[in-house]
Amino acid sequence: MKRLGNILWILISFTATAILAVTLLIPYIPPQSPFNIISSLNLAFPYALIFSILCAVICLIRRQFYTFLWVFIILLLSIPNIVKSFGFSGQQPATTPTLSVTSYNVHYFNFYDKDEPNALLYLQENQADILCIQELLVLPENTHTLAKLTQTLSQYPYHHIYFTHQGKRMHKGIATFSKYPIIKQEIAPIDSKSHAAISSWIKVNNDTLQVINCYLESNRLTREEKDIYKSDEKTNIIRRIYNKLAQASQKRGKQAELVAALKDSTCATLVCGDLNDVATSYVYRTIAQDDTDTFLHLQSGIGNTFHEGLYHFRIDYIFADKHIEPLSFGINKQPYSDHYPIELQCNIK
Repeated sequence: MKRLGNILWILISFTATAILAVTLLIPYIPPQSPFNIISSLNLAFPYALIFSILCAVICLIRRQFYTFLWVFIILLLSIPNIVKSFGFSGQQPATTPTLSVTSYNVHYFNFYDKDEPNALLYLQENQADILCIQELLVLPENTHTLAKLTQTLSQYPYHHIYFTHQGKRMHKGIATFSKYPIIKQEIAPIDSKSHAAISSWIKVNNDTLQVINCYLESNRLTREEKDIYKSDEKTNIIRRIYNKLAQASQKRGKQAELVAALKDSTCATLVCGDLNDVATSYVYRTIAQDDTDTFLHLQSGIGNTFHEGLYHFRIDYIFADKHIEPLSFGINKQPYSDHYPIELQCNIK
């Protein structure tokens, strides 16, 4: 019986670490690769990591030293993913910041639910110099018009707004609002009715700052799929969910390459937005490149920015290039959206 238990635990340990090992490869799998179908497994990284640590401890207790060595090696190889997924800093600003930036997926201002307060309440009181808004929505034949929005945010006289969908009843898009002049605008050639990336060159005193604001492909899961734990048809729903995740991951990978191509190496650059992907993904690696993930640089913990029911992930980011000095970072837990706004204070070097 003891031997059977040892064999069973070895199999469990190898399964957990095999999943963890696969997540180490995912950031390097391009969207056009046939292996991209496994990319959605990056969501399993924190769970595979925790379970692998548990396996290592139990293997030591059971004196299964060869199995422990295998698990330990995979855990060591996972260190790069660990430091991208969990903040260990908690630094405090050493100098006074001169620029503040907020990025916020406002979930269409909750206009679909008129009884709920919306993110405009937060944006009106926001003191940031630059606002990057995703899932922007205005209603042309309603009080929530574009003119009304810009009037509400009158503290931002400059704006770069791009609508991916312009219907008779509603316009959806993405926007960057600024207290400083926007001197140049560019739109990434993302073929989507819901997702986009825009680049705004902003004159901040004597410096030029490029701000890339992006909203990449979402997984488009239905309420039934998100509440799979309540369903009696789990097998079919799991298959449907996995197909959606794989297709969305492939689209995001291509979109990430377009976002990375927008970067202007001649000036300071910030990339802000909702990437709809975690830090162990190809999307993250492609966009971040050598930039600083300002959350990891300044904060500690997991830093979840998306919150809906059981689902909590860090998928909203602000990346700063070498010309930016990040000084403080915050996740403002507002109740107005399924995302929290993220806030950066920094200096241009």
